[in-house]
Amino acid sequence: MIKRNVARGTAGLAALLLTSATLTACGGGQSEAPAGGGDASPPAAGEPEKTELTVGVLPLADLAPFFLAIEDGLFEDEGLQVEANVASGGAAQIAAMVAGDLDLTYSNYVSVLEARGEGLPLQIVRENNRSGPQGIYAMPDSGITDPAALEGRSIAVNSLGNIQELTARAVLESHGVDPASLEFVELPPADMPAALEEGHVDAAWLVEPFITLATGTSDAKRIVSAFEGPTENLPVAGWVATEQFVAENPNTVAAFVRAMDEAMRIAVDEPERLEEIIPTYTSITPELVTQLNPPGLAEDSDLSDLDTLQDLMVEQGIIEEGVDLEAVVVDRDELPQA
Repeated sequence: MIKRNVARGTAGLAALLLTSATLTACGGGQSEAPAGGGDASPPAAGEPEKTELTVGVLPLADLAPFFLAIEDGLFEDEGLQVEANVASGGAAQIAAMVAGDLDLTYSNYVSVLEARGEGLPLQIVRENNRSGPQGIYAMPDSGITDPAALEGRSIAVNSLGNIQELTARAVLESHGVDPASLEFVELPPADMPAALEEGHVDAAWLVEPFITLATGTSDAKRIVSAFEGPTENLPVAGWVATEQFVAENPNTVAAFVRAMDEAMRIAVDEPERLEEIIPTYTSITPELVTQLNPPGLAEDSDLSDLDTLQDLMVEQGIIEEGVDLEAVVVDRDELPQA
């Protein structure tokens, strides 16, 4: 089952690559630009090259700083008008960005490194969140009471071959479960609590606010943390653009990063602000938002340990070989300084 699921994920990335190549050949979309900048000096700070941005997001608690930046006018302070494009899965957002419908998007790094290995010119411009309260949950009457009981079971993840599948496989293997016995079922995060309750899957990899919804309405129980042992403090997700967008819009990217820096600072220093923001873009009520587990926000963006994630991807067979990580991560020092 694992081989079938991984093959499906690779086929999806190949389809994205074909879409990108077709758009480039037709003169549309975004073409690849070389990474790293060569001998060119960092561009001087100035007005954003593009001021109106459409950004791909998911309805997750981890994205509260982004919506806080909109609410507090932090993007506007940097000369940007930002519109959020909310979708149920990250793969669709990457496809939309490659097609030129989005300027930047939120994505987990496993999907980014997979796409990069398939030839898609994606770059990470800022870290957003690391390991947090996420975990694998099951219903009390499922007979699943410990990680070993997940052997041969089905687990819902939001995309096949992404950070959720990787961490589930690695963590459960550390508990003696054979990853090859697992069946991963692709579901939008918002559909996972109902799928658990109705018995469509044995377990689900849950993130807030769906942890609180599932445990509050159906008594779902955590079986194991998604981030322990081999996955502890693993880089998880951040903000991504294409190489061409970064190369052609360095002031815009720098402005976006500065706004997110300030939003992260506020989110960390004033956590009560998150309780105000999260109900505005998720299905969770103001009453339930106070029960959410705090997200693992990255106040400081530092992806110097991204190789740890990539090594785990190779070990778990998500990818066959690694990519050049220096080309994947945008060096903040090479962006225009305010």
